[in-house]
Amino acid sequence: MKHSSAATLFSLILAGQSAYAADTTTASASASKTHKSKVLIIGAGASGIAAAKALAAKGITDYIVIEGRKDVIGGRMHNINWPPGTNGTVELGANWVEGVNGPTINPITELANKYNLVRTPTNWDDISVRDARGAVAEKVWGPIAEKFDAMHEEAAEMAAQRVQDGLQDMSLRAAYRMLGWNPTTPVEMAIEWNGFDAEQAERPDVSSHAYTADMHSFGPDYDFVVDKRGFKTIIEQEANAGGLGYGSQRLHLGKVVNSIQWAKDTGSSKATTNVSPTPQVTVKTKDGTTYVADYVISSTSLGVLQSPDIKFTPALPPWKIQSIFEFNIATYTKIFLNFPKKFWSDTEFTLYADSKRGYFGYWQNTKAKPYKKFFPDNSNIFFVTVTDLEAKRIEQQSDEATLDEIMVVLRKTYGPNTPRATHIHVPRWHSDPLFRGTFTNWPIGQVRQEFENLRAPVGNLWFTGEHTSLKYFGYVHGAWLAGLDIGGSVAQCIKGKCPSMPIHTTVKEDCGSSLKKRGFDVGERS
Repeated sequence: MKHSSAATLFSLILAGQSAYAADTTTASASASKTHKSKVLIIGAGASGIAAAKALAAKGITDYIVIEGRKDVIGGRMHNINWPPGTNGTVELGANWVEGVNGPTINPITELANKYNLVRTPTNWDDISVRDARGAVAEKVWGPIAEKFDAMHEEAAEMAAQRVQDGLQDMSLRAAYRMLGWNPTTPVEMAIEWNGFDAEQAERPDVSSHAYTADMHSFGPDYDFVVDKRGFKTIIEQEANAGGLGYGSQRLHLGKVVNSIQWAKDTGSSKATTNVSPTPQVTVKTKDGTTYVADYVISSTSLGVLQSPDIKFTPALPPWKIQSIFEFNIATYTKIFLNFPKKFWSDTEFTLYADSKRGYFGYWQNTKAKPYKKFFPDNSNIFFVTVTDLEAKRIEQQSDEATLDEIMVVLRKTYGPNTPRATHIHVPRWHSDPLFRGTFTNWPIGQVRQEFENLRAPVGNLWFTGEHTSLKYFGYVHGAWLAGLDIGGSVAQCIKGKCPSMPIHTTVKEDCGSSLKKRGFDVGERS
């Protein structure tokens, strides 16, 4: 059974890996409540640190990076020591280096190699399927998986052809139906969920056919990160190499942004295009600290931009607001469980086929041969992934209630004597005000102009993050490459050669306009 990737072949190989800056001070940040710098970077995840790296590569060293978390950087690359009482580590967020062993190296692979990140290959085909009656024979589910994989490849070819023909985008669900795929049984729904939702974290019903059917990557393989330092160590190491290590005067932790003034205050809370950008941008945080910079690079997630957590003064222009709300922020949640003993099969993955699509259906086995040596001997971790509405629902209830639900599922399929988990950990990405979700998904009918508006600056306030990567939205490498791009662009502005960034104050084409007319080209992701 194939597990697909939404990243595509990438033709640009990173060059010029220059050090960020010479300032490697480790003194604590100034106690002053106002800090001034040439550039302020909001967020110390992959995109924020990449932006700092790009600035320094161009000789710009007068910058500050602020991060909402009080004790750690890395953004959605975040691990914890778990289960309690062991030396185990689990990744709550990003967990795979995607696109391995291809003709072009993923930049995250380069960083992983550079810092000896410990990871192990994933075999998506090492999978078993179960339902409420127990194990499902491979002779039953195997042909269904093969049918889905073949159909999905045909859907990608169909998407490219429809763009060539100038046809309107549609949902991936519509494409599936046109190709004869109409899942009705629990096993069929589980196979489909594994083939799409497990990667994009949203349903085919709300996803673009043109932009999410074309699934390729740097290479065909994935590496599962099992490093005790956590996946985030590659970001920490890059930050440290550039003078942004913990304790640096240019890295300020525990700074949660609540307001950004990017233009003269019009006195109105309504969005307008008639504003005069100020020569400096003022950012304030919840603890009362003020930052004033000539340029600000915001790497906050799309979910945060969609929330009311940050007040923009004046309100962002209508074209910017529309682009922010047009795109989807998905939620991908791994629920970690530790049991007193192993009762599941030896396969790396287990699909549970329930009558409710995506209901505790995707399990990963840390006792499987490729992973076993990287987890404590006194642990029995079996974790399950939920996405989209199911992930958001689970966030709203107690962990104990979630465990009760899970045990009903496990005892149905493994028997009534299945032991209750001793520990459970449920990340709450959607509810976390620093993230409001995990990564971006491309919605139905969205156009290139809206994406360009999403990444476009307003005045001297610039935007980066995985959601601003046209080719690799939703991925760590998308965040990293977007940060390098925007950091480089701001450096050019400082040097008086600001690059042109397209802005579309109106996107008037109606839903019947062709994709080609609107500048939508699937080929740019392949």
